[in-house]
This record gives sequence, structure tokens and C-alpha cells, in this order.
Amino acid sequence: MPFPTSIVHPSGAKLSLVPDKVLVKVAHAEGARALADAADPLAELGLEPLTLEPPRAAAGSPVAGGLPDVDPHAEVNNSADLLFTRTNDGRKFKPADTAIAAGDGPTWVAPVYAADFGGTTEYLSPLADAVVLPAIVGDDQEQAKVLKDFGLVRDDTRSEWLGEFDVYTVTAGHRPAFEIRDELSRKLGTEVKLEFIPMIVPVAMQPNDPLFSSQWDMVQIGVGGSGTTGWDVQRGSSSVIVAILDEGVDLNHPDLVGQFAGNGINLGTMSGTGAPTGNHGTPCAGIAAAPVNNGTGTAGVAGGCRILPIAFATWSATEVAAGLRYARQQGARVVSMSFGWNAWDQSIINPAITEAHAAGMVLVAATHNHNTLNGITYPATHPLVIAVGASDQVDNRKSPSSPDGEGWGSNYGPEISVVAPGVRCPAPDRTGANGYTGNDYTMTFNGTSAATPHVAGLAALLISRKSSLTNVQVRNIIERTAAKVGTVPYATVAGYPNGTWNNEMGYGRIDVLGALQQVPVIPKFKWEDEVFKPLWKELDIKLIKREFDKPIHREIDIKRFVELDKIKGEIDEIKRTGREAPDLEPERLVDPVIDGLKMRLELLEKTVDRIGASFITPDARPDLD
Repeated sequence: MPFPTSIVHPSGAKLSLVPDKVLVKVAHAEGARALADAADPLAELGLEPLTLEPPRAAAGSPVAGGLPDVDPHAEVNNSADLLFTRTNDGRKFKPADTAIAAGDGPTWVAPVYAADFGGTTEYLSPLADAVVLPAIVGDDQEQAKVLKDFGLVRDDTRSEWLGEFDVYTVTAGHRPAFEIRDELSRKLGTEVKLEFIPMIVPVAMQPNDPLFSSQWDMVQIGVGGSGTTGWDVQRGSSSVIVAILDEGVDLNHPDLVGQFAGNGINLGTMSGTGAPTGNHGTPCAGIAAAPVNNGTGTAGVAGGCRILPIAFATWSATEVAAGLRYARQQGARVVSMSFGWNAWDQSIINPAITEAHAAGMVLVAATHNHNTLNGITYPATHPLVIAVGASDQVDNRKSPSSPDGEGWGSNYGPEISVVAPGVRCPAPDRTGANGYTGNDYTMTFNGTSAATPHVAGLAALLISRKSSLTNVQVRNIIERTAAKVGTVPYATVAGYPNGTWNNEMGYGRIDVLGALQQVPVIPKFKWEDEVFKPLWKELDIKLIKREFDKPIHREIDIKRFVELDKIKGEIDEIKRTGREAPDLEPERLVDPVIDGLKMRLELLEKTVDRIGASFITPDARPDLD
């Protein structure tokens, strides 16, 4: 049966068949990547691995593989068992059989479609062996029979992470998902979703040859360098976790060992670790939270915080949703998303974004690199996500005319929040020959992919400085303190409450020191005079003077005395905690401790008011010196 020439995307966009491109699934021990090196099985189908090199005869600007809107530096989204291919003669592919097969070798083929999403042509393919359904509640025998007739089996592991949706696998011998969707929807009386994956990895990065090794980006945003910087105020707390939702992170990189909050997860199986499935996640993790002052490699914005590595396998919408839920389950306070793609089914991802934000997580995403006005990509377009553009070395929006000479530009438009450095940023690279450079570090990690973890790192520093900050407060601080740099003027604009704004830089380029200075902490040496004693005085503590020999009052007074004795012990403990709290350079009290102690004292004040009793002053208690 031929592939459908067009299908409808969940967004309503009409997807048109790209006749010479095909997605192939492989089920043998060596996997798709090995098949790409072994031409015979593909040749039998008239296919060859898809590459993005521009055609040899092409003139002018290169077009990757002859595909419009595809950057020649981009990467094909192949995985362990999925391989994008093209016909070896450029003709339309005509599948002999579209049914799911069993055994070794290619087990199914699926069409590739194209459509315009926000001014950019996107290429995507529906997985032949998966559909997404609303979660079934109860025991519906009729529905179960329909699912069985279509060869559908619930994937319990993946479904656990999808909230209101379930994933079903199409078993061998049955028709592929893209053929059964409409019929299955009618029989079930509900919308059946295909699981689309991008043909091009949707990261927001432009690799280049190494040119220099200075971390100019950290100086420009005010986190490091000469004079007073952000690192003088806060370097990050190990209690704050930054999730890197990406292609995994090199768990053995010498500059990142010891930084991980667990080994993470692979989103393809919802098991294993967050080890690399590509190169992109390691430099993102390093920019956000490589250790500071460890004598190795580079320093990240929030080097005292920990990294949670989460690895995409196919970059599907279900993986994005599962990754956000996994980050929430693991206690991440910040999620860095250096990617964007408008062709995802947002109805699958949006609930996970809402849940993450409701849980207090700061969500940060890249605007992408097409140099396009009104071209910001999803999820940066979501109102609960901080949309991050890229700035250049002279503090303007990164564009093809920037002095670095690189021919890409940061997308911009009404959703943009702030910008951060996005050209030639030194960062850890995936180690060994598989990395970008083969040298364990890349000196020119680029794109809004590089900008995004700078902002994620700043969010982590703010939370480290004061753990009680909400995600809304963190965003407000980042936006209100952004530096008004660049040649485009800023203005007061309705709907942008955190200061002057423009559609190229948002509220401006992030200012780490300025942001941290908006979060007050109390120096430890002022704890006694400015925190403890005033609160103590507010309690109006006086010595209990009761006449216990009066029988009518004796029982009541004894109960009060016992309760107040507990309160005295609690106050003693609070004071000891204040004295013994660990210091942060330069000798500042950890804010979570301050907040906790204030809360405890406030509760005590209410207790004292409730029972109407009083007890001794600090001067009368030599044990509290």
C-alpha cells in the first residue's frame, strides 16, 4: 500500500509527503547505525542513509541535502534503531509492504512529511509502531477488543510518564499507525494521535572550528572576571538541581564528574542512564553548572549546583513530556531546554509544562537560530517558559552581521524574555572521538543552545541564594535586572511588566551580579543583633511568676509551664542553629537556614500569644550567651 500523500497534523497543518525520504526501523543487535554502514539491506529497498551535505552542483548558499530551511551543520535524527534514508536514485519510494514485520533487519518503513510551521519548513515522520491515546479509565471490554484487533499493546513503562495519555505499540503483522489512525479514532470514539519525530535534531546550536579559549561569556554576564562578580556572592548550592533535557551528558567527563544528581535516564526506554545519545547535552551542562575552582577545564554559571542528565532517544513529543515529569520527580528546580520545534503535538507536552511550573520549577528554552522575526520555536513560545535568545560579543542580538562572522541569527519576537551569550562559548565536550572536537572541550559552542544554559545557571544561583523564591519570582528578578544593552532601543510596552523591552533583546542581556544583589541575605555576623534579638524582643519574653500554691490555678499553670518549657528549648535550639549555620563566601548565612529560623520563631510567637504566658528575658539566661 502506498504512503498517504498527505495527513493532518494535530495543529491543523497539512503535512505533504516527501516522496524520496523514508524512516526505517531496524530490529537486530547491531541497530540502525550499523545498518547505515552496511549498504546491502538498504540497497535491497532502493535506499541509502540520509546525509545533509549540500549537492555538489549547488551554487550560492548551501542547502542541506537539497532540503530548504535545513542548516548544513544540522544533524539527522537517527537513533539506536531508527534511520532516516533517501532513495538512491532520487525517485519516489514505493513500499512493497507497510505492515509491521518481525525478525532481524528492517521491520518497518514510514513516510517523511513536510509542512510550514511558523515560517520554517519542518520535516517529520510518524512512527509506524506507536499511537497515543487518552488514558483509559476502567475496564471497557469493547474498547479492549478494538485495541486487540488492531494489534495494540499498552506500553506501561512509557505511559507511566504521560499523565492523561497512554502509548500503545503496534505489534508485528498489523498495519502501521499512519494507516489505522482515522479508522481507529472512529471505532474508539476518541482522537488517536500519531507519534511524530523530527527528521533533523531540533537543537539550537551551530558548531564551528575552535578559535579561542577565553570564557568571555562569563565575564560579559557578570558572573566572573575582575572586580565584584556574581561568584563573589553565590556559586551555587548542591541542594539545587538543574535538569539538562537534551542528548544526555558525558557522565565520565573530567570536568563534570561529581556534579551529577544521579545518573539520569534515557527517554527512549525510561530506564538506563542519561549517558550521551549525541554531543549536544554535555556542553549545555557545562555552561550551566561545571564546577568553579576545581582546577579543571571550564567553569559553569552555577558550578556549586548539581546536574540531572536526561537523554532523548528520538525527540518525540512523548519524550519531551516524560522528560519534564522525570525532572520534577527527581527534585529538579530548573530545567534547561536548548531546543525548539514547532511540529510537536503540544497537547501532549503542555500538561507536563503546566505540572512542572505548578511544582515551582523554572523552565528555560531556546528561541532557535533562523534569524527570524516571529520565528521563536516551541516550547519557548509557551507563556510559562522563559524564552532565551542569543547575544553576540558586542551585546547585540546575534545576527549574520555580528562581528564573529558566523552566518546565523537568533530568532526574536513577542515571546522573548532575555538574551545571553551565544557565540564561541567554551564548554566541556563529549570525550573521545565522538565529541565535536575530539579534545574533551569545544571552544566555540554556539547558538541559542549556548545562551539557554547561561540563564538556567542564573536561575539556579538565585534559588541557591534563597531557596524560598518561587519560579515566578526568579523569572521576575532575571527580567527586571537584565542589562539594557544593544543598539535597539527599549520601551515600555503593554503586557511586559518587568521593565522596558524590545522584540530583539527582550528585557536585555542577563546580569548575574545585578540579579543576585536583588536577593538580600543577612551576613552571619549580624545574625545576633539584626535577627535573633529583635525577634526575641517581639516575643516580649518575661519570667513566669505564678503562685503554684493556689489550687484553683495549679493544674492550668503546670500545663502552661510544661508548654513554655518546650518553647524555651526551641528558642535555644534556634539560636544555636543560627550560630552554627554554614557560611557562604563572604561569610553570609545560608538563606534556607534564615528562612527556617524566622518561620520557627514566628510560630513560637503565635504559640505564646495563644497561651497568654511569658517567661524569661535573654539577660536572665546565662546559658544563652
